Amino acid sequence: MRTIDIPHDFCVTTRRRWLVGAAATVAGTQALASASPADAAPQRDVASCTPHQAIGDGASHPLSERYQSLEAARADFPAATSLDDEIDWCAIQSALDATARTEAGGGVYLPNTGAAYVLNRGLRLNPARTSVYGDGTRLDFTRLPEKSNAVHFAADSSPQYGHERTAFQGFELIGPGRASTYTAGLFFHTDLPAHSSRTVIRDCAIHGFYTGILMGDRAYIISFDHISVYHCRSALDCPYDLEDAGEGVSFNQSALFNCENLVVNTAGFELRFVSCSLDYCERVVWDNNGIIDFVSCRIEIRPPSTPPFHIAVGRIDFFGGFFLINGKEPPKVDQLFAFNDPGAAVHMTSLRGWNWKTTSGRLTKGPGKIYWVEGREIDMPPGRTWGD
Repeated sequence: MRTIDIPHDFCVTTRRRWLVGAAATVAGTQALASASPADAAPQRDVASCTPHQAIGDGASHPLSERYQSLEAARADFPAATSLDDEIDWCAIQSALDATARTEAGGGVYLPNTGAAYVLNRGLRLNPARTSVYGDGTRLDFTRLPEKSNAVHFAADSSPQYGHERTAFQGFELIGPGRASTYTAGLFFHTDLPAHSSRTVIRDCAIHGFYTGILMGDRAYIISFDHISVYHCRSALDCPYDLEDAGEGVSFNQSALFNCENLVVNTAGFELRFVSCSLDYCERVVWDNNGIIDFVSCRIEIRPPSTPPFHIAVGRIDFFGGFFLINGKEPPKVDQLFAFNDPGAAVHMTSLRGWNWKTTSGRLTKGPGKIYWVEGREIDMPPGRTWGD
């Protein structure tokens, strides 16, 4: 067993594989035993950030509670930038930084204390080197500054190849509110060419941000498994002018709901939603310039006041699933699908639908087309217009 060089009270040890179950049994408070001989392949370093450093009682604890100077605070928490920084943020960020500096990387485990860890600024981690595990652990970002990101995944200064895809798992991220100025829950952006912010996000809830998930340069091969994004202005935003981004982004058994926009795909990402729930929003898809697959998804909205699907030059494919408009109110919108380009299209295969009613009697607006492959009748004959 060997110990990496970070402040002594972070309780850091090594092992070949990260075992979440084993980590949970010791609640992150004891060193994890080495699981391989010294002459084995490179070990993974596991930093365990325990309640002895990250307090996690739901209250604010600035460094000024313990330290008279920033220099003294940095001796324990190298990531500290001000005595106004929260101890929780300093402890967690210092552990993330320490793990990323090791040869083989590793993981940080943050146990659920029953209350929230209070953070006054965003966390930054290298997804090529660091996994982060919680067990329903709450991260309170209600004091996050405007135009900031709660968790930034950046694979800068790391090997391009030779590492597995890491995980961020088991957290609830609480933001400053959907009206906050350009805050994001998760941000995927890497500056270094030919590198990627690829990772796996599992068992997380993200709410109360301007944007729940924000994509940036070199964001690709990212999977979201069993997550919830809600009470944000936009659940997922893939904005204009991104470099080397958009390949292989998938959502599996996840829920996006109670947002103004669920999916904004201006950048033209390849997005795939499998067995997901997309509910109660003004726009399900806005400004799609890429390819979006909905596979066995349930989409349920109230009678919209604007077309819930806007396809600029891209394509949407429905494979099975159910799209319904709930409520007894009369239709408020002229069309459900708006197109900007003749090449824009929607393909429907075995999609079930209910209450697809518009004030004009038409499904579409603009030069694009809907292609109905097969499936059940949608309470009126399917097609580009009602009554054809």
